[in-house]
Amino acid sequence: QKRYPRADARHIVIHCQTVREDQLDRIKRLGVVPSFFVVHTYFWGDRHRDIFLGPDRAKRISPLRSALKRGILFSNHNDTFVTPIDPLLSVWSAVNRITSSGQVLGEEYTISVMDALRSVTSWAAYQACEETSKGSLEPGKLADMVVLGDNPLAVDKKAIRDIPVLATIVGNELVYGSLE
Repeated sequence: QKRYPRADARHIVIHCQTVREDQLDRIKRLGVVPSFFVVHTYFWGDRHRDIFLGPDRAKRISPLRSALKRGILFSNHNDTFVTPIDPLLSVWSAVNRITSSGQVLGEEYTISVMDALRSVTSWAAYQACEETSKGSLEPGKLADMVVLGDNPLAVDKKAIRDIPVLATIVGNELVYGSLE
């Protein structure tokens, strides 16, 4: 960036999983946009806590609330074949941080449902420099979207991962499900 500066460079740290607080400060200062892998708390959180990282480091896996406190926008991603591609599971994980054994791992790093939804929509579009065409439903933007069977803002937060996708619309064309 110093040698070949760009006005709006958005460097990304993928799997920003075990980032420390001082590293988040540096991420903020440098304008980096992390992509967290928060579903790891569900699929691998117990193993990270009990075998690989220990309880203190494991509870900090994808410290979303710490990033938000600094005003850092981020995305949450899945990583096929390690985890299924399921944005609602990412939202559920960001909000609940429940491991596969049913334990909460790092409750102090949970975020609101609305912020979790933003992390897989508008903030993800920002990260990819696509915020003018994707990420939210606004005039002039692509209207690619899903129709959900329930409102993730209204259901019990533990039920978010079970909300059915009723339809998917891409480029003004119904590509999955039904609108009836």
